[in-house]
Amino acid sequence: MCYDAWMQEQKLDHEVAMPPAGAARAPTRMAPEPKALVEAADLIAAASKPVIIAEYVGREPDGFHALVELAETAGIPVCDVDSRLNFPTRHPLNMSHSKDVFSDADLVLCLDTRDWERPTTDLVSTTRQVTSIVPAGASWIDIGFGDLELSSWALDYQRLRQARLRILADTTIAVPAVTRLLETRIAKDAKLRARIKARAADTAAKSSALREKWAREATVDWDASPITLPRLASEVWNAIKNEDWVLTAGTLEHWTRKLWDFDKPYRHPGRSLGTATQFGISIGVALAHREKNRLVVDMQPDGDLMFGAGAMWVAAKHRIPMLVVMHNNRAYYNDWEHQIRMAKLRGTPVERAHIGMDMDDPAPDFAAMAKSMGWYGEGPFESPKGVAAALKRAIAKVKAGQPALVDTVTQKR
Repeated sequence: MCYDAWMQEQKLDHEVAMPPAGAARAPTRMAPEPKALVEAADLIAAASKPVIIAEYVGREPDGFHALVELAETAGIPVCDVDSRLNFPTRHPLNMSHSKDVFSDADLVLCLDTRDWERPTTDLVSTTRQVTSIVPAGASWIDIGFGDLELSSWALDYQRLRQARLRILADTTIAVPAVTRLLETRIAKDAKLRARIKARAADTAAKSSALREKWAREATVDWDASPITLPRLASEVWNAIKNEDWVLTAGTLEHWTRKLWDFDKPYRHPGRSLGTATQFGISIGVALAHREKNRLVVDMQPDGDLMFGAGAMWVAAKHRIPMLVVMHNNRAYYNDWEHQIRMAKLRGTPVERAHIGMDMDDPAPDFAAMAKSMGWYGEGPFESPKGVAAALKRAIAKVKAGQPALVDTVTQKR
């Protein structure tokens, strides 16, 4: 059903509010089945401990803002799984990076969520054993395009879960409609209002405690060499926080999402897709924001750049300004770490796990590589001393139109 047809149908359903006369109309999109939205609103209103999982709602700015309104209206904690930026990181209802929020959930609302399993389970990687965190009796609602993404008989990104309700629709239409339905129910139900208020206050306290915990953890080994990831995230944040900034595909193992204030939909387009994808994505993001004069920052893993180093010339050639800060642990450490786990499981020598995984002896000189491609480059910095000043100089170069790279040597984890 297209948007126009859906809006026409809503004239017969007074529970879904019509936009004011003369309001701008949305482009043609897939609208939800109205009765399914009513059922979804009823389930959400009846739940005591609902949780939202958001994966691609923020693909459009309207989705980002609509999710904030829904969460605030119903006092629901939000788990943003980082495929896109879906929710402000310092919002009091943001409970991302904490699986505890699912431990007593009685309803999970998945919004444009391709993989329900990863955020709601614990995985033992050596045995592939998966344990659900969500109580067995919880209800699941799915709103999005998930059913359209099944291109074969195999679902290879999660186990197929049984949902109480599946709604095939564009969330930029469905989420505001659910919010309007909930507002009607809340206005009529004092007990529901009290429950929402208490739930929101409880979530806000937990969210604040999480951020305080991350701030404390970030100070551990503050002056260590190589540089800790939270120290590097903090240094970059201090350098860019007064700019109109955009973070590209890397998050420093989520430390940027924990410590930075992602307050606008365009701040982060989502994480990289795997090895050899981040640097290309980052150049595309920088190109997209070039005319807006935003400071585009790429927290760039070393292994990923080794696969696509030639793309640095493209950024210099086409005058695409961006700041690259290397997350240089001199290793393909995701795989190395797995080799360590498997060596311990199988009783093979752990000291051999580095073979084919380390990136040292010789260590690549990324600053020299950048300079050879027409970039401004500094480093490597093996300790935090000097990083702040280098970032300041590099940002000045970026503002002048030249891509710049600061090579920082980081701890493995």
